[in-house]
Amino acid sequence: MRGQVRLILGKRLSFALSLIDPVSVLCDVGTDHGKLPVAALLEGRAKRAIAIDISEKSLAKASLLAIEQGVSLDCRVGDGLSPIKGERTDCAVIAGMGAHEIVKILRERDCEIGKLVLIPHTHAPLLRAYLQEENVRIVRDAYVKESGKFYPVMQADLSLPWRDHSLYFGDGDMDGAEYAAARLKKIEELLSLKEDEALEEEREILRCVR
Repeated sequence: MRGQVRLILGKRLSFALSLIDPVSVLCDVGTDHGKLPVAALLEGRAKRAIAIDISEKSLAKASLLAIEQGVSLDCRVGDGLSPIKGERTDCAVIAGMGAHEIVKILRERDCEIGKLVLIPHTHAPLLRAYLQEENVRIVRDAYVKESGKFYPVMQADLSLPWRDHSLYFGDGDMDGAEYAAARLKKIEELLSLKEDEALEEEREILRCVR
């Protein structure tokens, strides 16, 4: 470890960072300001980090941050995982987008991935269903509350087979209980307006995990 990380990370990125096991190559898709891969390099969680973003302006900020922090960051412009086509990454972080976009990126990948850290901003059950379909195990699955919003943060291992658990809710750590209570309240409000079989099913699952 190189010492204390000199970056201030929010609760969501801090938790995502904790899910990155020490790896040789880390890839951060949709890196934006590049804080996560730079922090991973500073903490010794990655020997090498690739930052990917569709925005050249964002990558310029990430590159500058890496220079300021004294680490080497490989910045690549591109969509999804296309900039590492034919390569291997021990861990890929995909955040800052909805589950539909994350699933699209994973379906279209042409690279080898060991583990995933995923932060879908919307439709988390869809992403869990995709991982089940691909027989990929979710190792950690938690809700993190930041700035009044709940974010699901998942760690998945492509070398391990899927194991059954809820497609609506994670493993119940971090801010999961608070999320379950808030989501259950919202579902009750929606069901008071109209019947919905899917929401009724989700309500029953959430009642069990509270």
